Amino acid sequence: MKALQDEYYIGCVLNGEVSAYRFLVERYQKMVYSIALKILGNARDAEDAAQDSFIKAYEHLHTFGEKSKFSTWLYSLTYRLCLNRLKETKRELTFLADALPEQEPEDVVLLPGRFTEKERERMIKEAIDALPQQEGLLVLLYYYEEKSVREIEQITGLGASNIKIKLFRARKVLESKLSYLLEE
Repeated sequence: MKALQDEYYIGCVLNGEVSAYRFLVERYQKMVYSIALKILGNARDAEDAAQDSFIKAYEHLHTFGEKSKFSTWLYSLTYRLCLNRLKETKRELTFLADALPEQEPEDVVLLPGRFTEKERERMIKEAIDALPQQEGLLVLLYYYEEKSVREIEQITGLGASNIKIKLFRARKVLESKLSYLLEE
C-alpha cells in the first residue's frame, strides 16, 4: 500500500502538483535524518544533509524509474550525499585531527531494577549509536526500516554477504552491550 501511495504522490509532483511532495517528505524525513545523523555524527549537519537530500530527490524525481521502492532510491541518494559530505569534511579537517585530544569512553553504570520502555529505547539507541558508522546504519535500515538485504545493497553498494556479516557482528555487539536488558 505504501508503494502505491508513493507512486501516486510522485505522479502528482511530476504532473505539476508540487505540494504533493510534502507527503513524501513527511513520510521519510525521520529515516533520512537518521541515516544522515549516523553517517555525519552531528545533528546540525544531519539536518542540512536531510534537507539537501529532499531537494536533490525533488530535482531528480523525473529520473526515478520505479526499479526499486522510492524509499530505497531516496535512502541511497541520502547515503551517497552524506558520504560525499563526510569526504569533503575530512579533507578540510585532516590537519585538525592530530590537535584534538582523544577521549576515553565513559563507563556506563546501570542501576538494578526494571527499566521503563522509554529507558529501554534510549539504551538501545545509545548502543546502536556506539556501533561503527556503517554497522549502525545497516541496523537502522534492516531492523527499523525493515529493508531487505537486496534493498540495502542498492542503498549502500555493499554486497549481500558483506551486509550479512556486518549485521551479524552488529547483533553480537548489541547483544553483549544490552545483555542486562535481557536479564531483566
